[in-house]
Amino acid sequence: MIIVMMIAILAGASAAYLGFLPEQVLNLSGSLTDWSLILLLFLIGFDIGNNKQSMKTLMSADRFTVLVPVGTILGTLFGGYVVSFITVLAPKDALAIASGFGWYSFSAVMIAQVKGSDLGAIAFLSNVFRETITLLCVPFVVKYFGAYAAVAPGGATTMDVTLPVIEKYAGKRAAIVGFVHGVILSALAPVFVPLFL
Repeated sequence: MIIVMMIAILAGASAAYLGFLPEQVLNLSGSLTDWSLILLLFLIGFDIGNNKQSMKTLMSADRFTVLVPVGTILGTLFGGYVVSFITVLAPKDALAIASGFGWYSFSAVMIAQVKGSDLGAIAFLSNVFRETITLLCVPFVVKYFGAYAAVAPGGATTMDVTLPVIEKYAGKRAAIVGFVHGVILSALAPVFVPLFL
């Protein structure tokens, strides 16, 4: 899926750069992006509400269900802030990118709308790399830091893409915490990203 998204972005950038897109499409791109984002948020909310087992999981989870997301948020924001000192990014821009919590399809679009396509591209790649690195590093994190520590790197993706890897290497209990962790961070990303823009 990541490869398909990268191809779509490159195709869109190439089409715009080479002038293949009609002027009407370019004029509507802002509105199309807004409505696509609203539809995406609605469908995620619908999916969460429609899955009765997920709702039961949310209600019956243990203390790590709150501790792990809080730790992830604090660690992610701290990391974003530190990055602003070793790159050319302004602290607020770095924090906005970090606040995507791995949800590249949301954060990249929102940041691109407010701050421009360059920063949107950085947000997209940053969050895609977060997901990819999580898929690769979960076994090592479980081995050296424990099952619950393996949930944090995935950010918002722990409710879907990285969840099977967490369940396989960290166990079912960590997977439940991971699912709730992903739901919480997905719900908070639309709050945190605009906060720093």
